[in-house]
Amino acid sequence: MLSDAGKNIHPAPHGLTLYYWPCSLILLARTLVLDRSTSPLCATLRIACGEPYEIEVNGQTLRTRASLVAPGARRNRVTAIDSRVALFYIPIDTTRLAQVKQMLGTQELINLPIEQFAHLLPAIESASRGELSPADARSLMDHTVAALIGEPLEPRQPKDPRVRKVIQVLGTVPLNEIDSDALCAQVHLSASRLRALFKAETGCTIQQYARWLAVWRACFLWRRGLSFTAIAAEAGFHDLSHVDHAFTEVFGISPTQVIDTRSVDLINCEESSADAGVPALM
Repeated sequence: MLSDAGKNIHPAPHGLTLYYWPCSLILLARTLVLDRSTSPLCATLRIACGEPYEIEVNGQTLRTRASLVAPGARRNRVTAIDSRVALFYIPIDTTRLAQVKQMLGTQELINLPIEQFAHLLPAIESASRGELSPADARSLMDHTVAALIGEPLEPRQPKDPRVRKVIQVLGTVPLNEIDSDALCAQVHLSASRLRALFKAETGCTIQQYARWLAVWRACFLWRRGLSFTAIAAEAGFHDLSHVDHAFTEVFGISPTQVIDTRSVDLINCEESSADAGVPALM
């Protein structure tokens, strides 16, 4: 992280707003400087309402106001000064992710015209001020993805019931207590068949998905006032170093910076009913 006389500087010096729900988020900041490598499982879309930002992905550098990074691609650095930037973690959802992957092809980083998202900039500015309700935030995600792919979103298709069952179990079991054999027994599939089905439905492995869920569980536990040590134990991380690595992989910044109430406005959107459809944008 950036340092000044040996002291850590928050990557969003003017503060940031973070709307979050399981496996997705919208992160907004006037200025954002990230220099720790991260490779999130989902595709990441960045839109600047203000000045262009600079992003480096696996040695490829781009200066732009809108860009898309492929799932799993290593983002090395983002420098967004007075950019009023919004970072969208496109949810791990078969229909959407498949369409986004088709756009990317073999590319890890693509430049996008800001005009494609011009109609959404007022809502993004409102989000940066923390003015959106949880339902509106998730609606903003839906409309942003629709603008990205250039067509209305297809209805969300229900996942295979066996995959839904596995995801349900993963949501209740600490990371270090996940038993692959028990999962297979519950859905009556062999290990190889379950691995293949889960990857086809979600785009990631069971272990990757479980680690992703554990990070969100840690956020929710923090909201209950637990210490980092207690959070690590209850979410199933091996130790505090494991928590730090997992948070950095998701957010690009450390857990202490993510939950620093002096700099971060965390808005939990877990209970939103936006999944039922795509409501009209504000």
